[in-house]
Amino acid sequence: MAGQGPRRRLASPAVARKLLTASDIHPRRSMGQNFLVDANILDIIAEAASLAPGDTVIEVGAGLGALTELLVERCRKVFALESDPRLAGVLRSELGDADNLVLLEVDAVGFDLSGLWPDEPPVGVKMVANLPYSIAAMLVVDCLSRFPWITEYTVMLQREVADRVISTPGNRIYSAATVKIACRASVSKVATISRNSFYPRPGVDSTLLRLERLGADEVPGGPLGAGEEEFLDRLVTAAFHQRRKKLANSLSSRLPTIDREDVYRALASIGREENVRAEALSPEEFVRLAGLLAPPAV
Repeated sequence: MAGQGPRRRLASPAVARKLLTASDIHPRRSMGQNFLVDANILDIIAEAASLAPGDTVIEVGAGLGALTELLVERCRKVFALESDPRLAGVLRSELGDADNLVLLEVDAVGFDLSGLWPDEPPVGVKMVANLPYSIAAMLVVDCLSRFPWITEYTVMLQREVADRVISTPGNRIYSAATVKIACRASVSKVATISRNSFYPRPGVDSTLLRLERLGADEVPGGPLGAGEEEFLDRLVTAAFHQRRKKLANSLSSRLPTIDREDVYRALASIGREENVRAEALSPEEFVRLAGLLAPPAV
């Protein structure tokens, strides 16, 4: 059952150093290997995620297991993903006797989380994770797109990445990821997490975000029809590929199924000028454009 060993034993700078030294592990900056060592932050995460005894949780980038330990104490089932075999060895040693923990030594990027269940996943799966900085935004977009049964995300991201996720139209950091996430989830900022809460200490602070998946009738400008969600992603990617270009030029040059005049007509129908750029459009306007420009369903 959950609760093997004293709570938060792993959330300590001294313990982190000891585990790393004992396993001859030198954290890799390129992999974002900065480990949470502040037990107070675990309380913030637990409250934000509304952890409950019946929860099924997916953790990406389990690291040395400080958050994993909390999850196995609070939740019914925990799937912890860790791509570094050295860290996976530490997790097996420290938490391997928790019978509600499934440790997966896999790279989360591209991994089919649906394969965790032989039949259907349970209702209301949560992702709770300190995401590796290099994959954070891409992973959230990918999971929102591929796994509709993950209904809540409480995730820590590099502050600059989180700022992009919650940015607004017209902002210089407003991006394709911003739009793709906003079209699928409501996003709220929970807290800024100091770089001093990690070991080794990274060069930037982090931000804890909470995302709740939108229902079909809650999609801004939606709902999307059959095939339109996949087209929306391609449209948004094309729109921001060269963000300083006019939107009509970006879309017509990168999406072979539409031409510039198609885009002009669609823009006019949503009340936009022909020379508008991608960064000016709201997520709702992108959804409406996708509905107007998507090829007919076959």
